Amino acid sequence: MAKSMTKQLERTPSGFFAPYGGGWEQMPQPPRWYATSVQLCGIYPFGAGTGRPIDGAPLGQDINTHSAVCTDHDALYRANVISSPSAFLFGLNGLGKSSTAQTLIGGQVGRGLTPAIFDPIKGEHVPWIEELGGTVFSIGPRARHQLNLLSPGPLGYAARRIGGTVGDELLELARAKSIDLAKLVVKISRGAQEPVLDIEETAIEGIVDTVLGRSGPNDVPVTADLLRAYAEVSPLMLERTGLLDATEFHERFRRLGETLRSLMTGQMGQMLSGTNPVEFGPGNPGGFCFDTSSIGTGNTKLLSAAMLSTWSLGMDAIDAHWELAQHELAQQVEAHANGQEYEPQIRWGGYTSLMDEFWYPIRACEGMVDLVDGLSRTNRSVGAAELKVSHSPKDLLSLPNAADREKAKGFIERSGLLMLMGLSRDDLLELSKVRPLTPKEINTVAKFNQAETWHGSRRKKGAKGAPPGAGKVLLKISERVGIPVKMLRTKTQMDHHDTDARYQ
Repeated sequence: MAKSMTKQLERTPSGFFAPYGGGWEQMPQPPRWYATSVQLCGIYPFGAGTGRPIDGAPLGQDINTHSAVCTDHDALYRANVISSPSAFLFGLNGLGKSSTAQTLIGGQVGRGLTPAIFDPIKGEHVPWIEELGGTVFSIGPRARHQLNLLSPGPLGYAARRIGGTVGDELLELARAKSIDLAKLVVKISRGAQEPVLDIEETAIEGIVDTVLGRSGPNDVPVTADLLRAYAEVSPLMLERTGLLDATEFHERFRRLGETLRSLMTGQMGQMLSGTNPVEFGPGNPGGFCFDTSSIGTGNTKLLSAAMLSTWSLGMDAIDAHWELAQHELAQQVEAHANGQEYEPQIRWGGYTSLMDEFWYPIRACEGMVDLVDGLSRTNRSVGAAELKVSHSPKDLLSLPNAADREKAKGFIERSGLLMLMGLSRDDLLELSKVRPLTPKEINTVAKFNQAETWHGSRRKKGAKGAPPGAGKVLLKISERVGIPVKMLRTKTQMDHHDTDARYQ
């Protein structure tokens, strides 16, 4: 009897389906919790470690294994996994690039790094930095702050505090930065069709040195002084350019004079009309943010000039913070040697920088890649982690100038961590020529933003929307297999980062 009943039972993965077979229609799944090894020890059974990285910013869950993933470029560098504390994030609009960047940097800030946010176009990082207690500089023709190309800025601030040989070296560095910025805005004003000649750069250097030489110790030269110096030619300017008199100088550099005049008029002139140095209070753990959202995205020259100028100021601030911290430490050592106590007012804990919309300034004109490269290198040599964000690899790999394209590849090649959000298959194939990707990785990223259906629940008023690929990112280092992650966002982060307000 038992033998005949067994023949009637149908064996399935869920048991035998027949009378008295004991089969279950649904297999119950045990609940899961994530915890640290300290919290989890002693729990039995089913306590298992994850094979994913767990040092760094808490990002989210592995899409395939649902394991927790915690990492960032600073943590990977400190663990000797990558050779440079740098990362490059690519992704199409609306998929959460800025949110992902904030999650990474938020984890680094929690470990003691100071944020340096270079925030163009949308101003989306401003509430976040304000909540951290950082300093926000709103840059633009009619914004709260204007730029002064000839201000010693943060380096001058540090030089006055430190004095001596180091102070003199910082002032010399500030002078060199002023010259570079003056050349920069002239190039941006000319655009891609009209390069700045070598002899014109020499003239600009002479003009800047003339302005600085005519300024007293308590004077702060302003950008408009460049035009005044051009009109009143100094012996130094003639010596640098090898010309005999002011007439010959004006004839030779008539076009440069026209460019300088154009810089002093219109919206560019308003933005460069700052009369006070933009200085920082080093030591603020909330860091700083440059907000250029008041500048229209269609004004390429103005926005590019603002972005590159503020990048230079931000790098100066990082250098100034380091020098001040070293000066304070030396004072503490000296006081200790004399049997006294001294508590440093400024300490160094490292920086983490975010350069959003990275593609914008490198398209301003030919040769801009070199300037961007020089301004944006906040790598291990200056004690700062670096994150660049752009829409597509083609932003860098399709520049019209072949030499610029080759140099732009270096931005991707030197990035220790590559982060890929929803991209087209064509973008990924192009990127794979610079940083190899497997066919499976390409397929995974290409399908991130693939909708399951044409129909979806209609968004309610006041609700935040999210396309299918939002928050999905592939983490890739060197030749290792990439890790697909679904990013998690906290309520605090969402409350201070909203790029969808008008639709809501």
